[in-house]
This record gives sequence, structure tokens and C-alpha cells, in this order.
Amino acid sequence: DKNILWKTPIDKHGMSSPVVWEKRVFLTGADDESRDVYCFNTENGKLLWKHVVSKLPDSPADGELPRVLDETGYAAPTTVTNGSLVAAIFATGELVCLNLKGERIWAKNLGMPNNHYGHASSLICDSELLFVQYDQKENSKLLAFKMATGKPVWQADRDEMSWSSPILIDNKGRAELVLTDSKFVASYNPKTGQRFWRIECLGGEVATSSAYADGIVFVANEGAAATAIDISDHDKEPQILWQWDGDLPDTSSPVANDKYLLLPTAFGVMSCLDAKRGDVLWEHEFNQGFSSSPILVNDRVYIIDLSGNMQTFKLDKEFTLLGESDIREHAYATPAFGGDRVYIRGLTHLFCVGESP
Repeated sequence: DKNILWKTPIDKHGMSSPVVWEKRVFLTGADDESRDVYCFNTENGKLLWKHVVSKLPDSPADGELPRVLDETGYAAPTTVTNGSLVAAIFATGELVCLNLKGERIWAKNLGMPNNHYGHASSLICDSELLFVQYDQKENSKLLAFKMATGKPVWQADRDEMSWSSPILIDNKGRAELVLTDSKFVASYNPKTGQRFWRIECLGGEVATSSAYADGIVFVANEGAAATAIDISDHDKEPQILWQWDGDLPDTSSPVANDKYLLLPTAFGVMSCLDAKRGDVLWEHEFNQGFSSSPILVNDRVYIIDLSGNMQTFKLDKEFTLLGESDIREHAYATPAFGGDRVYIRGLTHLFCVGESP
């Protein structure tokens, strides 16, 4: 109970993670009645506004909702902001963009996703464009919209299912959108949608995103080997450096730096591999598994387990636990860091953790 600066109830279920921009925290929640975007004050946890998503153009008939897992719900995707606008998407296909006062700038319905668990891919943006990974059983696609207006910029057709989220990387001076699905890891030009490269190395039901460090893309998913792909030379085809078939994640995404790759699992085993060679440096079994993804801050890793216990340890060639912090509430979402504070979404509350005065 120490160093919890504030704790605010969230009135609707969601698996989305908090997103922080200056003095605002953005979050989503949803139920059968409505899909909501929240904005909280970082200083005291006060709800600044709630935007109810309804009456969108081309929305389905009233009461028509997709079938989703109860755990996943309708608000699994995380929001995104460029500092002046915030965008949110829901498992209904409803996509909205708001200003920082919670006023709707534009909205559209992308069509009901044909997805047997529910749409879960989080949004990502650069300063001008908003990117949506819309993978489903048929007609999967990657979409780019003008963040300011919602105008479509380009669309790239895709083949496979996924519940993963895109990452946006700076690969030796070249911006790339990297996506994973049930077969492939693929890279796209964020300006045009042109595909730079694609490698088939995944399998199963992919919910994990890729990780990137020092010219190497890392992908890992239960049902396929972890794979390291060298993409550092723009003039050459990407090369698989190594593959490893051990304990692998099913929802948590990997994290990496230039030396180490970290692989969390749903059953609590954490593996640390040499990023360049794929050798196992250590494995540690925690008491609980993970749904959230690890966050790397300098040489420290933070990851919250399913019971709500934040594990903090060094990312090094040996495992060194630095501390545990329990919010006493189940947690599935990935925490957000802003300044000297940590924002954690529990099952029913949003927590702000920092050093108490």
C-alpha cells in the first residue's frame, strides 16, 4: 500500500493499457451498452472527461455486436496519441479520433471484424498518420489514415489472422512498420504501405508483437520458434540469424536491447537469451504468469503478473530480482511510465505509483 499516489475506479471492463501524455492518461472501456474513451488527470486521478462512442457513420444496427471472449471484451486495443489528438478503436470496428478536450474530430466504422476472439490490435501513429492492423479471417489489411482528418492515405492487403499490434521502428535511418500474424513477420513503408520484406517463421494464434534492437527484429510465439532476423542492411534480403524453441509467450510480447532478448510466458517462466546468438543465459520461474508485456527502462525490466504483482529485475546475463510491488488486484494490461511515475491498469482500477512525499 506504499507509494500509491492515487487509485481511481474504472466503470467499464477493458484490456487496453494506459497511455500517458504530459498531464493526461488515456484509457478505454466497453460493455454491451457503449464503448468509452477516458481521460484522467495524472496529478490526482480525477476523470477529466469520458467520450461515449455512439452513432458512428455506417455503424451496424442497434444491438449488433461481435462475439468476443469475456476476458477480451470490446476494449482490448490500446489508444494512441500524437500530443494533440487521441485515437481509439474497439472490437466493434468503431474507430474515433478526439482532441485533448474529448471532443470528436472524426469517426468511422471499419466493419465488424470477423475474429473469433475479438479484435485486439492496438493503434500506433507517427506525427501525421494513424495505422490500424486489421487482421481477421478474411480481408485482412493494414490501414493508414490522416490523424487530423481521418482521410484514408493507403491500404495494404494482408493474408492471415492475428491479435498482435504493429511496432514502428527506426531501422538504421529507415522507418518501418513491423507486423506479425499467424504465419509471417512483415515490414511496410509507413508513408506508402509498400512492403519492404516478409518472412514466414510464425505459427499458431499470434497475439505477440515483435521487438527490435540494433538492426534485429525478434519474434516469438507459442507454436513457433523464437526467431531473430537481421534487417540492418537495406540492400539485402533479411536473414534469419537463429531460432530457439523453448518456453515461448502466447500474449506477452518480447523485449530486447542490443545484448539481450527477454521472453515472458503465460505460465510464469521467463527466459533471457543472447540477442546475437540465441543462447539461453538464464531462465526464472515466477509464481504467476503474464498477460502484460515487459517494459525496459535503462537496464531494468518491469512486468506485472496476472495477480497484480509488479516484478522488477535487471536485464543482464544473470537474473537479479530488484523488487516486487503488489497492487492487490488482477492485472492484464501493460503499465505506462511517465516521468517518475508508473500508471497501472488493474481489473477495476487505474493506479498511479510514485514516491510519496
